[in-house]
Amino acid sequence: MNRSIVVVLVLAFNLSFGQSGNYFLSHFAPDNDRFDHLTFDLVQDDRGVFHFASKSGVIEFDGRNWGLIQTNGPIFTLTASGHDVFAGGFNGFGKIGFGADQVKTFQSLSQDQKQATQIFSSLSLNGKIYLINTQSIFVYDINAAKVEATIAAKQNEEFSGLLNIIGKPFVKSTAGIYSVINNKLEEPSFPWPDKLSIDLSATFLNSSSPLSLLSVHGGRLFLATTSGLKEINVVDKDFLIHNVPVSVAWLSETLIAVGTLRGGVIFINPQTGETQEIINYYSGLPDNEVYAMFTDRNDALWVAHGYGFTRIAPFVPFKLYNHYAGIAGNFLCVKTFQNQTYVGTTLGLYCLVSQEFVEDKYEIDKVSEGANQKTKRGLFSFLRRENLIETTGKGTSKKQIKRSGYVFKKVEGIEGKVTQLIETDNQLIASGNFGAYSITELKSSPITSTAVRYVYKSKILNQLLVSTLDDNIMSLSLEGKTWKETNVLDTLNEYFSYIFEDKVQNLWLCGRTNAIKVETVDGAITAVEKVPFSNPTIDESVGIAFGSEVYIASGGSFHRYDIKDNVFKKYDSLPGPKKYFASSGYFWFHDGHRWRTVDPRVQASLKLEWLGLFSNIRFIAPADQESLWLISGNNELFKFNSKQASQNIKDYPLVLREVRGEQNKFAPSHSIIVSQLESTVSFDFIQPDYLGMDAVEYRYQVKGRSNDWTPWSTSNNIVNFSYLPAGTYRLAIQTRNLMGKISAVEEIKLEVQPPYWKRSWFYLLEVIFFGAMVFLSIRLSGGSKKYRVISQVLSMLTIIMMIQLVQTAINNQVSIKTTPVIDFFIQVALALLVLPIENYLMKLMARGAKP
Repeated sequence: MNRSIVVVLVLAFNLSFGQSGNYFLSHFAPDNDRFDHLTFDLVQDDRGVFHFASKSGVIEFDGRNWGLIQTNGPIFTLTASGHDVFAGGFNGFGKIGFGADQVKTFQSLSQDQKQATQIFSSLSLNGKIYLINTQSIFVYDINAAKVEATIAAKQNEEFSGLLNIIGKPFVKSTAGIYSVINNKLEEPSFPWPDKLSIDLSATFLNSSSPLSLLSVHGGRLFLATTSGLKEINVVDKDFLIHNVPVSVAWLSETLIAVGTLRGGVIFINPQTGETQEIINYYSGLPDNEVYAMFTDRNDALWVAHGYGFTRIAPFVPFKLYNHYAGIAGNFLCVKTFQNQTYVGTTLGLYCLVSQEFVEDKYEIDKVSEGANQKTKRGLFSFLRRENLIETTGKGTSKKQIKRSGYVFKKVEGIEGKVTQLIETDNQLIASGNFGAYSITELKSSPITSTAVRYVYKSKILNQLLVSTLDDNIMSLSLEGKTWKETNVLDTLNEYFSYIFEDKVQNLWLCGRTNAIKVETVDGAITAVEKVPFSNPTIDESVGIAFGSEVYIASGGSFHRYDIKDNVFKKYDSLPGPKKYFASSGYFWFHDGHRWRTVDPRVQASLKLEWLGLFSNIRFIAPADQESLWLISGNNELFKFNSKQASQNIKDYPLVLREVRGEQNKFAPSHSIIVSQLESTVSFDFIQPDYLGMDAVEYRYQVKGRSNDWTPWSTSNNIVNFSYLPAGTYRLAIQTRNLMGKISAVEEIKLEVQPPYWKRSWFYLLEVIFFGAMVFLSIRLSGGSKKYRVISQVLSMLTIIMMIQLVQTAINNQVSIKTTPVIDFFIQVALALLVLPIENYLMKLMARGAKP
């Protein structure tokens, strides 16, 4: 097939959808060269950890950590049942488990199955694992932990794949499709249409009744239920014909995905057949060739391709707009005006407009379709993609159709950096280093050609105020359709980065270390004065009026206006903003954990917790009452719709991933025992999350060491102990997700044992030993005076050992914080307690020494 035709067709489909933006994408790839991006299959276990089948083994990923599980050869297929992940490949099949060194390893289950090689497909159904090569089906019983049956292919036939159709196992062969019933091949009772060749299947697990999606050669899709088959009337069937489906998946009852060999992923409503979205290179997918797909617990689609993995999230309330054709430069601002979207960049102003184009549409005739159905796709057809059927040429017909789509068009007359867009007097005004211009559709007319820093329309003065880059304030009034300069504030020759008004008719102009307060009465200026504030970093300041209060944000802190002292004072009731900016009369700031605003009503109604997906946002502005425009630090343009934002994110469990000592690993459990000599230990917890790196925060508490919780942080999932005194500790850890939901695991008991010479039993042995020596010395002292000194020394050593024994026993039973001084007094007190024993021994030796 001509590649230029493919490119034109894919680009045309990308343009053909409305002004709604593209699905939210997240990209993942290991940065280690030992990981191979060629992925044959992927699966997720019930803890949320992903596993990828590759030539080098099984790659695992939990949202933060990548790992490679070595296997006995290349792995071609994966399936999961609960915690267990089963893998099949070139040298048989097995299960992922822990080895003696507490490292995940591949445990072969096919060592007794000589014919179990080159396994390329698998299914997990009803407590059984089905694995297949061209000649045999191996049925593994999970509960019995053994291969319970081997089903051989019929003579002169070869198996080519397993299918899950309405929750039952089926197998494809060169002679047709069989049902696997009681470990035997049976003719299917399912009503198949004549000559129907099923290539792919996917079963929807959340449906009230079994529902499967079947992909058939010729761009046809079917829905299978217990009642039979129903063909989906695919509107863009020609897209499937040209790009060759290689994988199918369900996302909801109204959304399916078809991954293709050369066109990316097409999303279709199975009830209507209409295309909802196409995600390909032009809409953010790094590669149009799809290797494999999988739907995770939050109904997002994982796509494996040549550059790693992309998570496509149709139900996340963010839509991406920067992949529409025609726009250039880094995004700086965005504004919706009269139902049109304008975006200011470093290279000018662009408007998203509708455009018609002509597209070639191809259809396969019935004769060609029937002939191609006989094409054999046997073992490892996914490795021989270059041999897939060409769908152009003979047996196809072509016609041209008209479509409409959206592209960005540049607004004429603006050449420069557009830093601000405001709406006033039924006009859109764009400003930047080119000046300030009034915008009408794709035309512009100048208001001023002086380079502009900030523009504000004052309702109090009914004038347009312009802060220029040469530190002047221009004031303009609209007369008819023309802006005329009024020179109201032309005496203010200072740097101003932001202008706003409060509720009592005061105008505020924010500088670097002070604000200018302009008092007015009935639209007339009555006083102008400077109000200082602290800004040691000389950052740009912004302000906001909330209720009767006026606030300035600068230098990483908030300042509130004190009308009595006429000064801004530091305000500690709000957390210091790590990042902040203001737009369209709203103030936005990041407090180190979440994006917030000073108005709690706006915070709640717009569900700003979702903005926690982005730690670095350069621009936020309202799009309408329910939506926001966002520009991320990665130069991505998003539209956030709070109405579509769900609070019910399905969390994965918080688990103890590994426990690592100085020399070795420990089995993850709720009770860990380490020696004080090797008390350097690290606990690694993980709650898998794939929305964003900052979406889950951790905190922990070590009981027995401190009763305080650590601050919330994304890095607190790893708890390191470089040295711990002997004793018993309890480690508690919690997570907080994007919505503020807190999760926890059972406390981990950590017992740090002292060296053997500091343990109670050792002191007890010492007491017994020295006691025996004292007894012997007493007996000897009765016979000779030269043994009396030895007897007294042994008695003193025994007493010292008794003191240590008592102190150790007390420390093991009672956990208290001590200092060397306190320890000294404790030992003195213990010595006084055992003093009667010492006196008794001395008297006993004295009596034994008498003749």
